[in-house]
Amino acid sequence: MASVTKSLKLPPWLAEAAEHRVKNLKYQAFNAYVTGLIRYDLMVQGDHSITLPIAQSHPAERDKIDEELLELTKQGTAIRGSFLKMLLRRIGSDMNEEQAGKEIVSFLAEIKEAGSHEA
Repeated sequence: MASVTKSLKLPPWLAEAAEHRVKNLKYQAFNAYVTGLIRYDLMVQGDHSITLPIAQSHPAERDKIDEELLELTKQGTAIRGSFLKMLLRRIGSDMNEEQAGKEIVSFLAEIKEAGSHEA
């Protein structure tokens, strides 16, 4: 079946972080990585309780989050398991998008700082 062409614009921090992941995960190209992410999302069918508030937050907050995510990616630091559960508890369901964005920025900075002490 023929593929459909879609256009994608990314903030520079996300574009650089994605290229790191393409290489680390051994995808042949950026397009294959994005396709893999979409397939994974469709298989899991989970809610986007962390990424949706980021998408809905103020552009300046998104930039801070993306910059922190790039640094964590460069360090090879993942947010999994108990860290992810802690983040979900911290942002809670009673926060608006702006508050959630600020809380995520704070959390990512703490993770980055903890990772720099381990190195």
